[in-house]
Amino acid sequence: MRAAVDLPLFFPFLESGRPILTPGKRLARDITSSWVMHEASKASVVSRPAVEPVDSWLEDLWRGAVEKGQLPPQRLLTPQQALAVWQQIIRDDLADRVGFSLTHPRIAAQRAQSAWSTLVLNGGAELADLWSYFQFDEDCQVFSEWARQYSARLDDLGAVSRHGAYQQLLSLPEEQKPSVGLFAIPELPPLTRKVLDHLASVTLIEPARRDHQKLRVASFINREEELAAAAHWAYERSTESDGRTAIVLLDMPKDRQRLEYFLREAFDCLDAQYNDLPVNFSTGMSLASTPMYRDALTVLEWESGALSRADWLALMRSPYLPLHESGQGGLGLIEAQFRAGSLEVSLESALHVVTRELPGSGLAGILRALRSSRTQRGVKNLADWSGVIRERLALWQWPARTPLDSIEYQQFQRFEASLDALNELSGVLPYQSYDAAIRLWRDCLDNIVFQPKTPHDSIQVLGPVEAVGGQFDALWLCGVQHTLLPARKRSDPFLPASVQTMLGLPDLDERVLQEQAIGLLQVWSAESPSTLASFHLSEQGLPAQPSTLLPPVSEAHDGIWFPPPRWLTKAGIEVMPPDVPMRSGSATRSGGSSLIRDQAACPFRAFVRHRLKVPSLQEPIVGISAAERGGLLHEALFRAWRSIGSQDALIALEADQERQLVRTAVTEAMAHVEAGCEARGYSLRERVGGACWQLEQHVCADLLSEWLSLERKRDISFKVLEMEQNHTLDLNGLMLTLRPDRIDEYDDGRRVVIDYKTRAPSKNKWLGHRPEEPQLPLYALLDQAIEGIAFGALPAGDPVKFVAMGEDLGMGKAGVKPLDQQTTGAASTWQELVGQWHTVLHRLATDFLEGAADVAPQRGACQYCDLAPVCRINQLRELSELEQEEPAE
Repeated sequence: MRAAVDLPLFFPFLESGRPILTPGKRLARDITSSWVMHEASKASVVSRPAVEPVDSWLEDLWRGAVEKGQLPPQRLLTPQQALAVWQQIIRDDLADRVGFSLTHPRIAAQRAQSAWSTLVLNGGAELADLWSYFQFDEDCQVFSEWARQYSARLDDLGAVSRHGAYQQLLSLPEEQKPSVGLFAIPELPPLTRKVLDHLASVTLIEPARRDHQKLRVASFINREEELAAAAHWAYERSTESDGRTAIVLLDMPKDRQRLEYFLREAFDCLDAQYNDLPVNFSTGMSLASTPMYRDALTVLEWESGALSRADWLALMRSPYLPLHESGQGGLGLIEAQFRAGSLEVSLESALHVVTRELPGSGLAGILRALRSSRTQRGVKNLADWSGVIRERLALWQWPARTPLDSIEYQQFQRFEASLDALNELSGVLPYQSYDAAIRLWRDCLDNIVFQPKTPHDSIQVLGPVEAVGGQFDALWLCGVQHTLLPARKRSDPFLPASVQTMLGLPDLDERVLQEQAIGLLQVWSAESPSTLASFHLSEQGLPAQPSTLLPPVSEAHDGIWFPPPRWLTKAGIEVMPPDVPMRSGSATRSGGSSLIRDQAACPFRAFVRHRLKVPSLQEPIVGISAAERGGLLHEALFRAWRSIGSQDALIALEADQERQLVRTAVTEAMAHVEAGCEARGYSLRERVGGACWQLEQHVCADLLSEWLSLERKRDISFKVLEMEQNHTLDLNGLMLTLRPDRIDEYDDGRRVVIDYKTRAPSKNKWLGHRPEEPQLPLYALLDQAIEGIAFGALPAGDPVKFVAMGEDLGMGKAGVKPLDQQTTGAASTWQELVGQWHTVLHRLATDFLEGAADVAPQRGACQYCDLAPVCRINQLRELSELEQEEPAE
């Protein structure tokens, strides 16, 4: 196999033992490994060559000078420590600043650190009266204050940054200079190059170049097709030879994940073979973004604040925590937590629900231990917080998954390194709170880039800079767009334009950017005998242009690489025979009125709800729901009529007595409902808030007073015979448990059933072969003395009223018309109407018992139904429409 680099280029230095300095670690590693392989064929023992990045070499020189006493002893900050100092300065400054705020202080710190590096590396410190240029722009002025605080903070700490160390190296006397080789691309910043020339005799190592106008160029319709084609090309290369193959992504941040997906698809590494992808990516992923550490951070941050329901559900399903193996109990816990209605899940509410649902579970023990712990309080040194983090994750049994696969094991091996990085920050930061410590650990995990070790790495995916200096059998330059090559002019918002111009920053010089781009193309062209450059013609539906530096297109790909052709193949549709009805067993021969309502609305709904017992998850609610308001009103009406008992007693009440009765009934009803919610694991009052709770109390009291006023005006005297009592109704062997809200009895012995509704439907929904509201018709079958049914409508904001069916009910306008008009001719007497209901309801019960489960919804039944993903009604309708549109052959 071809060597990773062009070794003859480096032979003069490798053979003489002189140091070779590279811009980055990757090229140094490739030179070292290639030299070792070359020498291993000639000798059993190979000495390690002196190859290292420029920054490492200069830092070693600085440390040596400090040890010799040539420079004052100071702490050399790592880039992470320097960034932490910037963050602390910015957070402290924002706390004191009025009218200036930042949404992401960490990003601001990164940009401030970058601006400071740009300023120092390009000689900004040598400008006379530097900070006077920063007073004419608000952002620049704020940065100048931060920068001066940063310098003062380093002095207080007795520390120096990497670039400050370079400036100190310039003060060393010029002694005998060692000879070093410096890889020439990319060009070093002025300060770095100045220090090198001051301390060493530098020989540039120029890589080979080739005329970039001889490149093969391919065009693609869009980005996805270009990346998919590159992935397919890499797969074909891997099957044909073992040569070194590379894909260079000019826009690595945007294209990496998409290309990885296409590569996994091409190499069939999406599922069981996920860890077998024979591709090496030059840029890995941060540890914080991996599922293992993401879940660890989430459980630690849970102690600081409530989680969203989505994050909490992700924890319950995490393979790295001992929560996903709870089985049916775990499902019950999830349902109970979601039914609590809150959009967020706090540690306290979760403990309340878990204690009720799974009291002896490991999760309950963990949550109890967290609640009783006090170690997360106060401020501590970051070294102490590292111990707390380790203890907390041990309590969560993280990572609970055993055994870890190869990639997960490699990730877990970086755990101690991440805590060491957090410990290092204790040397530059003051004592921190728990929240701040977790945030800083997240930053440490973000800074640790994880790159999986793959068994085969003949295929490389590289960024533009990482590809320089390599050697490949085939090379594909992907995404050579005019916005990327040459790079666009870019100014730093924290540095005044005048300062950037005086420093001659290359990012502002189009000529320099053009020369750099041409140099990169020439070097890439020479790195492989087969180099292809590609671009795409559209980006998110908008036209996109290739780089102006590319030669004319030699391959125009107009075909579709993605989606794969198999995705576009019309699937054959096989008509399945009708399912054999499943007759109801003894366990499903009972229910309530909702069973008949669902059977009338759609037999399939009744089958799923009452045979398969599939519940619905409630949507998140802001404020109190209609069902909860209905429950409050039911309970208040129950307590009020339990005290009153009859219309005569109601009429006899004085105004003050009635107001007190209403107040007591509502107060007791709300206390009763709240107690029921707490028994189910949540507080309704806490969920809706105190203001909403008081408002609901007033609304409920007003509705109850208005309702009692309506009841007082009824034309026929009545007494309340019963309320909320269970009755059993046998419909051809289907035993229904019915619980009428209230049954009134008139002086002549007739009875009427009343059911309270916050929004009463039309009485027409009691009629027909599939009545939409069969609840009251079912009640009418309970007792021959019942000769009327009525909804008691108590809508908030509208007048209360009766919606009744029956003759001479004394309910105002309700029930005044003859029965044949009320039923639109369906029945002329009450006995005839009850007989029709008897027939219809018995037939619906029989259908359910015999297993009728057709997807046959009534009109409007699907509007609020959440079973569409199960019954596929929408797809069935589309298929039916297509069949009707296709012409007969």
